Amino acid sequence: MRYRKCLSQQNPVISVALSSSIKHAASGWRGCDACNSYAGEPPPPPPHPKRVRRDANLETFNGDMTRKSEKEILQALNDRFAGYIDKVRNLEMHNRNLEAEAAALRHNQAGRASVGEHYERELGDLRGLLQQLTGEKARAAVEHEHLEEDIQHLRVRLEDEARNREELEAAARAMKKYVEECRLVRLELDKKLRALEEEAAFLKKNHEEEVAELLEQIQSAQVSFDMRDTLKADVTTALREIRSQLDSHASKTSVHAEEWFKVRMEHLSEAARSNQDAIRGTQEEIAEYRRKLQSRTIELETLRGTKESLERQRIESEDRHQDDLNSLQETINQLDNELKTTKWEMASQLKDYQELLNVKMALDIEIAAYRKLLEGEENRFVSGGGPYSYLESRISAHLKVKGEEISDTEVKGIKQKHFVCTTKSVRSEGRQKKTNSFQKIGCSFIFKLV
Repeated sequence: MRYRKCLSQQNPVISVALSSSIKHAASGWRGCDACNSYAGEPPPPPPHPKRVRRDANLETFNGDMTRKSEKEILQALNDRFAGYIDKVRNLEMHNRNLEAEAAALRHNQAGRASVGEHYERELGDLRGLLQQLTGEKARAAVEHEHLEEDIQHLRVRLEDEARNREELEAAARAMKKYVEECRLVRLELDKKLRALEEEAAFLKKNHEEEVAELLEQIQSAQVSFDMRDTLKADVTTALREIRSQLDSHASKTSVHAEEWFKVRMEHLSEAARSNQDAIRGTQEEIAEYRRKLQSRTIELETLRGTKESLERQRIESEDRHQDDLNSLQETINQLDNELKTTKWEMASQLKDYQELLNVKMALDIEIAAYRKLLEGEENRFVSGGGPYSYLESRISAHLKVKGEEISDTEVKGIKQKHFVCTTKSVRSEGRQKKTNSFQKIGCSFIFKLV
């Protein structure tokens, strides 16, 4: 509106056209201030009142201004408006794009912030887990040390128990020996007791037989005395006295024997009781030792199982090592066989090479001899003159036999005598090869001469 007022103050005709143009372009127009701000041109200053009046007077006097100039001015203004509107639309579009980019950046920044928070949380959890694992590791290390100490203590205890077991086994063997001795003593005492009982029974039986025999004798004597005369009463009295004496003596003897046997039985019973007490104590000690021996046996079986498992592991390790050694030994044997085969092949190749070298030397000698002959022929041709100068240059250059080159200096150093001696010492096979080679060389020379 401000820009419109400015234009109306400058030119009334332009203001009318401008108002119509502004109505048609109102949808894309945001005010003169915006246009001027986007166009980069400051709004024109308000015209002076005197100048306005002067311009109005000029326009009234110049009423003959053509419509064409006005249309051109309006067209220029409309074009300018259209440019401003396009620029505003472009700037609005650019602004929307920038807002979208800013929103995307804010969203990304928020996502990054959430990712950072999540990362920090995960990092904190991992740090806590690391601290927990460190603590568990320290506890495990302490527990490991405690277990090592317990194992060492158990090893010491095992050694002590093994020594105690050995001592107990020795004591058990001693007690078994003592029990065996006590058993033998008891058997001996039992034998003595049975012998004494048999002796007592025999004495008692003998005494009873003697008493019965005496009674029979007395009865028979009494019967005979009854049949005799009463005058013999003094003999009967004497016999009665003898009988009473014998009875008293027998009773005393039996009482004395019974007392002696009772005393003997009491002594034997006391000895048996003492032996039984000793045997009972020994049996209790043996039972205690047996219980300890069973516990030690269980521990020994456990240790034996551990030893067997370790022994099996050792045997398996030795078997694996033995298999590895066997495989390595087989590899060594194979390499030795290959080495022997290679040496044998080298020896055969060396032998072939030596034979070929001998053949080559013989051929070299023959070639030198023929070269001498050719040199003589060359000298004859040179002295006589002729078209063989090319042959002389070719022959004097070098000769090649089986890829070996012989220079003129080597040929000149060989004598005819050496050639004769060497050719005689060549074997038949070398001589055959030599002849074939010579035939080939001769053919080549003949071809060159022709």
